[in-house]
Amino acid sequence: MTETDATRRPLHMPEKFLPYLEKYRIYRMFKDMLDDLILALPRDHLKHMKVFLSQHKHSTRDTDRVMVLVSPELNIDVKRLVKELIKDIGMFVVTRRFIMDRYENHDDYVPGCISPALMSEVTKTLTLKEPVHTAGWLMFDHPCTVREARCLQQDGVLPTVTLVLMPPPPVAPVPDNTSTPARGFFQQDFEGLKYVYRATLKEVHIDPDDDIVKISSKCFNGIRACAGGAQGPGQGHQVVGAPGVYRVLLIGPRGSGRKTQARMLARHFGLVYIDFTELYHIARERNDDAGEKLRNYGISLQLKAEIVRRRIMEKDCIDHGWVMTGYPATGNDFENIDNMETPPNRVIILNSDWATCKQRALNVAVDWCTGKRVPAGSGPRALLHPGETAQQIDVELDNFFTEAAAELRAAAGITAVEINTQEDTIEEIQVKVQAAVIAAPAYDIVSCQQLRNVRGD
Repeated sequence: MTETDATRRPLHMPEKFLPYLEKYRIYRMFKDMLDDLILALPRDHLKHMKVFLSQHKHSTRDTDRVMVLVSPELNIDVKRLVKELIKDIGMFVVTRRFIMDRYENHDDYVPGCISPALMSEVTKTLTLKEPVHTAGWLMFDHPCTVREARCLQQDGVLPTVTLVLMPPPPVAPVPDNTSTPARGFFQQDFEGLKYVYRATLKEVHIDPDDDIVKISSKCFNGIRACAGGAQGPGQGHQVVGAPGVYRVLLIGPRGSGRKTQARMLARHFGLVYIDFTELYHIARERNDDAGEKLRNYGISLQLKAEIVRRRIMEKDCIDHGWVMTGYPATGNDFENIDNMETPPNRVIILNSDWATCKQRALNVAVDWCTGKRVPAGSGPRALLHPGETAQQIDVELDNFFTEAAAELRAAAGITAVEINTQEDTIEEIQVKVQAAVIAAPAYDIVSCQQLRNVRGD
């Protein structure tokens, strides 16, 4: 090793490079390349990387790889359902009988002995062939056991979405005897496979009166929703066109549900939740220059921006992304955060009318023992905060609706997505918020259509 060897130098990524890397998804490309090298184990690594980059350059989206699991409680003609699905999706169907035909012709096949590892090898060889590898595949009765599924996972045969067709959740209590009946070689271990493929699971509830066309439509929407990132908690980051790390601003009047939606969003995507009010109190108690200025002179535009910049430049925010509430409060605040090294890449405005926001704000109390927010009247320890009177709430709402809202809309421009939070439930609003975050452009992951409320002025 010499002094000019790059491996001996400390590597440091300037913060100003991060938006560029996220915009062109450089991190994601290198991760995909590393995964491909580990799974393929090529002899000529450089040539394999060149082929990967050439394919990556011309690919516009991830290939759909769908696995269908059907609950034993349902009586569905799966073959007919698959025929309806491939009309819309256009992928190759891989069945257990199809795999067994090639498995029995393999050189290492031993009659009367079924090897999950060998079946997995045959499946991998089949899925890597062209045009199956490019067009994608749909598997509906293979694998059948947890052991076979684990072997497929080890060989890199991984679905992008696992559709679980099951009846709606029962209203009555679950029966005492939950044991499943005995099954044959071609019958799947439904509960076991659900656990194995839980990372890509997408439940599709089938009603008794649903016909094949309606079931096919539900499955198709489930596949498209997963392609848009709407799988489950901690998933949904690999959406083509969406940023690699989400930095979300949730803007809205008090009582619009900003904090509730932000916490749910943070749990779903694994983001860091930042509330400016809490951030301000923490900064004010610190024994540093910013804390001393806050205690002596109060808050200012520059101090607010410095507090926010210091927090979003910490490692957890850079690595995992963040969702922020309470800031920006004015157009100048928005301009300051937009000029930071890692600016927000999603701006969501939650809309609700004055009366609804005021009623929601008055329905929130504080637990005098724990200090947490609780519904008013929920218990003897739930007391209204003395600094949150109806008059003070009116002043805050008046400031937002008359000045702040117009400034923030003008500063955000067409990048902001507006969501009505007045009539929908918390869960329905959260679906729309997640859709606005993962979309490129804004995309509703439930109806699989573009959101109609994206501002264009």
